[in-house]
Amino acid sequence: MEPSLTAAAVSDLPWLQHVGACGSCPSSTTTMNMGIERVLKEKFGDAFKEIRQVFDGDQPPAETTPEAVNRHLDILRPAIANYGGSVDVLAVDGDDCLVKYEGPESIGSGIKAAIKEKFPDITNVVFTQ
Repeated sequence: MEPSLTAAAVSDLPWLQHVGACGSCPSSTTTMNMGIERVLKEKFGDAFKEIRQVFDGDQPPAETTPEAVNRHLDILRPAIANYGGSVDVLAVDGDDCLVKYEGPESIGSGIKAAIKEKFPDITNVVFTQ
């Protein structure tokens, strides 16, 4: 019998993916968060932070460099330019990402979210002009 869970990647936190029938089950996220993650937290305590659920087509975490973050933002650049803005990642230092950004605050919030979602080790995005 095929396992219903595989490790897609392990870096600073495990990336797990449901496979087979479990992968298409609408309850898979609940199982991941309320079942597997809870048990791991009980077993490993503060040493365990969270797991990331991976879906088909998701990629393991990318290398966190200014170049990688800039490539990720390429898809947003046309929309940012339409609002008269620009964005350029200047540096990544640990969990901080320094970004030169000009444009509307609402677009800036989306940029911060896009960076943090793709690069989970970045927890602080700082804008400069």
